[in-house]
Amino acid sequence: MEKLFVGLMSGTSVDSIDSVLLDLSNNKIQILEENTTEIKKGLKSKILNAVNKNNLSDEEIKELDFELGLNFGMAVLNLLNKSSLDISEVSAIGSHGQTIKHSPHLPDPISLQIGDPQEISKLTGIKTVANFRKADIKAGGEGAPLAPLFHQFIFRLNALSSAVIINIGGISNITKLTDLGKKVIAFDCGPGNCLMDAWSREHGKGNFDEKGKWASSGKLLPELFEEMINDSFFKTLPPKSTGTDYFNLDWIKNKTVHLKSPPSSEDVQATLTELTAKSIFLELENLDALNEKVYICGGGIHNNLLINKLENLIKNKTFSTSSLGFSPDFLEACCFGWLAQQRLKGNKFDLSTITGSKGKVMLGEIWEPH
Repeated sequence: MEKLFVGLMSGTSVDSIDSVLLDLSNNKIQILEENTTEIKKGLKSKILNAVNKNNLSDEEIKELDFELGLNFGMAVLNLLNKSSLDISEVSAIGSHGQTIKHSPHLPDPISLQIGDPQEISKLTGIKTVANFRKADIKAGGEGAPLAPLFHQFIFRLNALSSAVIINIGGISNITKLTDLGKKVIAFDCGPGNCLMDAWSREHGKGNFDEKGKWASSGKLLPELFEEMINDSFFKTLPPKSTGTDYFNLDWIKNKTVHLKSPPSSEDVQATLTELTAKSIFLELENLDALNEKVYICGGGIHNNLLINKLENLIKNKTFSTSSLGFSPDFLEACCFGWLAQQRLKGNKFDLSTITGSKGKVMLGEIWEPH
């Protein structure tokens, strides 16, 4: 088995494609190179529109799938150019794809990721592994989150007997490992950055609220907060997963219509920040994990206000996953490079305590270059 793999990840913020080059020899992991490739404004707008559109045509999906596939392929070429490595040295690419629809509870469950793996493979000349959620959904699972499998691998590498990893991407998810990392429970907590980002874009404050400064200028709206935290998703027991086709700008607007008077935009942003922190805290409390060491990854780690709120709630300091050897911004990309290796090895996983699937499943499908 060759040892070099590329991992690709584009989060729900749709700002960029994160790519990593990994040496996965000897059941260990060495990050050889990291790179970020911007997603151009026009493509980003089309993706965000697709996320929020109820009736996407097959033609629209196909067009976006192709265009983003080319972007993913270029991200790989940019990474390899930066690393000065030859394409022939890479065994495979693992691409999560860009999630635009996630509805695991429909009679015919779906989780749709775009970024055509055949185009990635064709452009790069490298075998590509993608469509990681399909087998899990077929086995009765929610198809997400999958990163906890990699979190478990990280904990073993660091010889941690128990700890918690919270990924605050567009959606936040939590992984709790105990019994020397043998027992794992993981699920989506709810919105991470997605609501704060959507509200920032809507009010011309940029793609995100940098360090939480805008939210800091507002105040918590108790009535709105109660309306939001009482959403049925937060009351649902795990396994559970969600996406930005659920938690989005329309969701915010539907909650604010119940208020007696129109709120200020900064007060709504302050309330959304509180919601993200509190929803994570409540799940930590439900897991009896408030005394565990908590590691944070994902873009939310850069929101100082959010992290301070979370630390005040749990009455303890949190840590970056960089202390475990993984940049919080590239950990998920590493995950899908590692999952590509697992697929090529033919390894299967029991996700029953994560997604609710039955039996062991092999994650991902393989596209050969041609």
